[in-house]
Amino acid sequence: MRLAASTLLALLLLAPLPAAAMIGGRPAPAEIAAQTAMIVSTRGASCTGVVLTRDLLLTAAHCVQPQADYAVVVFENAGPKLVPVERIARHPRFDPEQFRSRRPTPDLALVKLSAALPASFRPARIARHSAPPLPGDEFVLAGYGVAAEGDEKSAGKLRVVTLPAIGNTIDSTGIIMVRLSPGGGKTAGACTGDSGGPVYRENVVAAVIGWSTGAKGRGCGLVTGATLVAPQLDWIADTARSLGSSTGN
Repeated sequence: MRLAASTLLALLLLAPLPAAAMIGGRPAPAEIAAQTAMIVSTRGASCTGVVLTRDLLLTAAHCVQPQADYAVVVFENAGPKLVPVERIARHPRFDPEQFRSRRPTPDLALVKLSAALPASFRPARIARHSAPPLPGDEFVLAGYGVAAEGDEKSAGKLRVVTLPAIGNTIDSTGIIMVRLSPGGGKTAGACTGDSGGPVYRENVVAAVIGWSTGAKGRGCGLVTGATLVAPQLDWIADTARSLGSSTGN
């Protein structure tokens, strides 16, 4: 893992400085930044994660599904530092073929870090209420992804966007996904690198970003899909304990 971490850091230092993130977004407030982290991998991809404890993140399962070494980036005054991921636990019902089959599954994973994040990070509050959102309910999404689709140089800075719910997608086990969209011909939402990021409702993480679609064949800015976390609280708590952490939620 030391070699992998060194490789990741070298790739990060060679990349241009981050500019922005989240289609149609704005800079994230400090309280959300403290609860959110950027995940990178040796396959060159990045995602976002929700801080459950200083050594445990909740993210999207598809972010950590391919074989690779993963780490969390900590941005410090002296430069970026990596905290390697030690263990990964994907939700047992996650199906990586869901994007092709269009059949939603719980796109969630927990990642255990090899060391604690700095004290500037703090645990996010996780929703316990599992009733499905109603159309028009507003949510705040956060992510480190690109601000302009296809422009990888625009990724790396945490930004947020507020979107209303437009409906829910249900599988055979109950509510899984909430769909969010700006509507009215506007373009806003998650994009590449935002997967795994928190979706807040009234300062509580209600869901985790999983996918996005765009207009006219594009992939971002039209609809964002996210996995609701309240129906998965038992899995989150049990898996956290198996990884040696207690979420406190």
